[in-house]
Amino acid sequence: MHNTVQGTKTAKKAIINDRQIVLLAFGAGLLIISVLLAVLLTSADRPVAGAGGDDGKLGGDFILRSQQGDVALQDFRGKIVILYFGFVSCSEVCPNSMNMWQRALGKMNLTERHQVQPILISVDPARDSVDDLAKFTARFHPQILGLTGTVEEIDKVARDYGAYFEITHSDTPDSEYAFDHVSRYYIVDQQGELVDAMRHGTTANELVARIRALL
Repeated sequence: MHNTVQGTKTAKKAIINDRQIVLLAFGAGLLIISVLLAVLLTSADRPVAGAGGDDGKLGGDFILRSQQGDVALQDFRGKIVILYFGFVSCSEVCPNSMNMWQRALGKMNLTERHQVQPILISVDPARDSVDDLAKFTARFHPQILGLTGTVEEIDKVARDYGAYFEITHSDTPDSEYAFDHVSRYYIVDQQGELVDAMRHGTTANELVARIRALL
């Protein structure tokens, strides 16, 4: 009788241990997925709620406006598109990113540059006109295209690409507000598919290498 009771207790312990292992494994899996999503979809460790399109997939076509008129992502099929979300009055992060683009484009030969389209999408449509964006991007490279749209259009594109941004206090007296925003380089391939979201610290050499791998 004693052996039977002891055996029952041992069996119960084994079942509990098995359940604990399964729960721990499940929890570890969720943690890994969360970390991967955070790396791709956050800035300043803040998650993007509801990122992706209606199907949950990141990326996708859009139509915004430049100084020359409407511009659609599908206009650049056959080219590699680099997207960056920023704004003209950005004091440091955006100019640094545009400078990196300038260096990267300078490292490419003419044939390579013709197969690449860098695009700056403004997250500040209330202040950034198409003329402002054209002047800003021209400071860095004539090939960089500045786009804007309505608040709703910008919100949708940012959400589709998992790009976080929000209005915050400005540190400069000449600006009423600024933006806390993601600083990543979204790489869209020749078929219009989002294939990478490179970190802010990406170097010109790293960006060129990534582009060349797709050419």
